[in-house]
Amino acid sequence: MKWFNCFLLVLLFFFAACDSVNGAKRVLPENEGDKEAETDEDVEEDDSDLTDTEDGDLVDDDFSDSEPADDDSSDSEPADDDSSDTEPNEGDSSDSEPANDDSTDDEPAGGEDEDVIPDSPEIKCNKAGGTWNGADGVDEAKKCYIHADCETEHKPANSEWNGDSGYDMYYNFEEGNWDVVTYTTKYGDGEPQPCQYKCINDYVYENGECNPKPQPKECAAVFNGESSRIEVASNDLLNLGSDSWTIEAWIKQDAGDLTSDYTPILRKGTSENPPYVLTGYRKQQSWGNVTYTVTGATTYKSTSTSTTENLQVDGTFNEFSGGWTHIALVHNTNVAQSTTYKSTLYVNGKQVNSKTYEPRRSMNLLEVNEPLVLGANLYSSWSVSKKYFKGLIDSIRISGSEKYTADFTPTQLSADDDTIAFWDFSGNFNETKNGLESAPTNVTFSTDCAF
Repeated sequence: MKWFNCFLLVLLFFFAACDSVNGAKRVLPENEGDKEAETDEDVEEDDSDLTDTEDGDLVDDDFSDSEPADDDSSDSEPADDDSSDTEPNEGDSSDSEPANDDSTDDEPAGGEDEDVIPDSPEIKCNKAGGTWNGADGVDEAKKCYIHADCETEHKPANSEWNGDSGYDMYYNFEEGNWDVVTYTTKYGDGEPQPCQYKCINDYVYENGECNPKPQPKECAAVFNGESSRIEVASNDLLNLGSDSWTIEAWIKQDAGDLTSDYTPILRKGTSENPPYVLTGYRKQQSWGNVTYTVTGATTYKSTSTSTTENLQVDGTFNEFSGGWTHIALVHNTNVAQSTTYKSTLYVNGKQVNSKTYEPRRSMNLLEVNEPLVLGANLYSSWSVSKKYFKGLIDSIRISGSEKYTADFTPTQLSADDDTIAFWDFSGNFNETKNGLESAPTNVTFSTDCAF
């Protein structure tokens, strides 16, 4: 009986152990289940057959062994096909690493179609190398841009930009390229635009270059009307004689110098009777009428006596322009039958008056050993005072020929083969042709020129 009780305890322990392993239910094969049931029945049926041994232990003739059979083992290590071990079988789908065909990785499985999200305009702009301006109010066509600098290889020296030195190009999203801007006007000094240049101060644009601007030249002598004058030393060349000659000048007389007195441009000598004189305008008023007169005059002296006679020719005008004026006195000698002298006055190329002098006795143009005075009449007496020209004189020329015989168009004066004396007053008082000495007094220069 004692052994039987031990057998029952072992059997109960066995079944309890099998039921507690990982909570798994043991599944027996069909024939093995029948065998186990059959065994249990045999045990029950044979309970009555158990007899005490001499030692009082129970004996079961049919009991096989206290260790269960291999196929019914309740060993703590479960069978391969029913194991709940933490290491899963190869086919277990609960593995922490998901199978390839059931993956939820960010990268879609191969062969599976996915929708591609297109790049935004800003991304496209950045990929094209541009700068994105997403501010409100900016034109959509100008949100993507790059800044380009103007080409400098065509910009000449001594120039500066007449506008911006660069410009913006905008990205064309439809065509996938940059809209190129071309500025064709490279030079200009008007309305500024990008990539346009202009010459800096004191430079002028010529033949694609910025060259120094020609500086205004000093081309006229300024006479103040009070003391200015130029005295040219006496010289035989300046005793013109009785043959043909011409005296001419470009003047710009000050309106304040229009008095009733003669205003000399030049005068040979400082005594009362000059051999020749050429004046500017003088204002005359008579009975409410105002006129302006220019005068040329000569003085002749008898070859046998001290008698002198004058020939004066005037040109009278109703208006005074005040601008640059060309005045010329032409002297002509005719000895075909008897000696006659003719003086003709031209103003701005137009003949305004002409007079002929036929002396009764032999007369020649007066000669004096006195200086030629430019811009003043230095003769004075108890009733006559010195007079000075006020204004500008651009040039004076004395020629040994009859330069004009009819109306003409005045041009800039210069020295030629017939020139006896020429002053152009281009920054100096020197006589150009023959180097005649001169002494200026209170005369300055101006860049206001006749030409």
